[in-house]
Amino acid sequence: MTNIASLRWLTRGHHKPPLIQYMLLDKHLEYLISPKEIVVTDLKKNLNDIFLNIQKFSRSYPLEIRYKSITHSYGGHRKDSEQFHFLLNKILEKKNLLQPNCRMASLLKKEDLTLFKNALYLLDIDSKTRGRAFVAHLWAIALKATKSRIIPVIKKIWKIRHGITRLNKASTAKFSEFYSHL
Repeated sequence: MTNIASLRWLTRGHHKPPLIQYMLLDKHLEYLISPKEIVVTDLKKNLNDIFLNIQKFSRSYPLEIRYKSITHSYGGHRKDSEQFHFLLNKILEKKNLLQPNCRMASLLKKEDLTLFKNALYLLDIDSKTRGRAFVAHLWAIALKATKSRIIPVIKKIWKIRHGITRLNKASTAKFSEFYSHL
């Protein structure tokens, strides 16, 4: 399994600069880089700094980059959102990290996001503290948690956190009990 980096572009209205949120996970879903937020001042420099940081902590292990961006197909986008998308794809292509389906189409909404946050919280991943809500989105991007894949993703995190490689009757019962608390 490879290290997984997730990036998220977040606009904050026309009067505030956007943010880039990112983190890096190892194959055991432990943080190599804990979730961070960068205020964008110079997009190209900020992205290059993020990639240098990711590569420094990833060392020689294989790396997957997954991200959420706003593309030109969304009518209400800002120019810097489109610049982020194209610049990120250019960097990924240059570093041979661009893969099909590495861009997340949509983030989790309301009930699904609440379910995912509760699961993360019960698995000792803090996404409920004030100012840390973006952590759940980064985990969702990293593990491709969509509306249809949310239960398998929660199960994947649970299995890795409990050191289970293959589910048997006992571990399936434990997961069912865990899931019932959500």
